[in-house]
Amino acid sequence: MEEQKTRVEIDPITGEVNTILEEPEEVTAEKQIWGKNPARTQAIRDLMFDELIKHIDQQNIPEEKRLEMVFLMAVNSTIDLMLDSATTELALDMTYCFDNMVGMALANKKYNVDILEEAKKAMQTVDPENFETDEQYLEELQAFEEHWWDMGQPALGMRSPNDAIYETLRKYGLND
Repeated sequence: MEEQKTRVEIDPITGEVNTILEEPEEVTAEKQIWGKNPARTQAIRDLMFDELIKHIDQQNIPEEKRLEMVFLMAVNSTIDLMLDSATTELALDMTYCFDNMVGMALANKKYNVDILEEAKKAMQTVDPENFETDEQYLEELQAFEEHWWDMGQPALGMRSPNDAIYETLRKYGLND
């Protein structure tokens, strides 16, 4: 178990000494990455919702397509904001990762499966007791995982996870 770190803060006015427990990096990262999403959503709404509605109103879009158009414009604008906030190199990496996650989510939907959960179950079949050292076990586990992504899986109609994802990406022109 990781030892929890503390820091001492002294109030400059009162001289009061407080011991503050610092959160582990994983907790801090989770709060930053996921915990602020409701506030980010509100901020992005305030940034673009009125302009999107105004633009839709000016386009004379049929009523049955208005919600879809608002959704598409909002998602496109949000992706633009995310990619504009990163360096070119990081934005390139983000697009590859994002595209693959979208492809996996679409493959999960198509096959009614959770590919990551299937990978986790498969990895549990590698028994650490069959190896002399932890390093050997970890090497075999990594090799097994790399191979698993290219093996036909019953849950995917005997397609490999990589093939199922790439086929989905190809449908949207995202595997170039």
